[in-house]
Amino acid sequence: MKLFFTALFIITMVIAQTPDTYVKAPKPVSYVDAEKFSGLWYEIARTYNSFEKNCVGATVEYKLTKPLTYEIKNRCFDTSFGGKTIEYNGTAKPSNGNVMSQIDMTYFWIFTKEYRVIYLEEDYSSAVLVDKDMEYVWIMNREPFMKKKKLDTIVASLENHMDTSKLIYTPQEEQGQKNEK
Repeated sequence: MKLFFTALFIITMVIAQTPDTYVKAPKPVSYVDAEKFSGLWYEIARTYNSFEKNCVGATVEYKLTKPLTYEIKNRCFDTSFGGKTIEYNGTAKPSNGNVMSQIDMTYFWIFTKEYRVIYLEEDYSSAVLVDKDMEYVWIMNREPFMKKKKLDTIVASLENHMDTSKLIYTPQEEQGQKNEK
């Protein structure tokens, strides 16, 4: 019996002292201008999520409807360009006061989750949006493609926070598209 408790104690200590492989999401950027952030973004890469399974040509549009409220339109094509359009809409508001770098996104009126902007180019040409656990990650760009050097830099900045081999690179059409109905 003493051997059992000694083994249990050792196992517990080993587990307790094993560091997490990744540090959770970095802090959000200090400021996001709601007007500059609004508009169409192309998904460059993301982590797996069931609502985007088989998506190509994915975009998200943030439309400012009130000073601190976005209407969100997520669109993509199922499996191939020009195929069936998948669309889901939601809203976003600041999580803490009037800071748009941390937003609560609500879909289907009942599902709300906090996301944060952890990377934002000064000219609002690219951004990274994540949840606090880095389970959901989106690398976004204003154009359908991002220069390799910039993408490599962004991915490298995520390596301490996630397994970047799990990123799914989103196919986009050369000329981009609005996915409008």
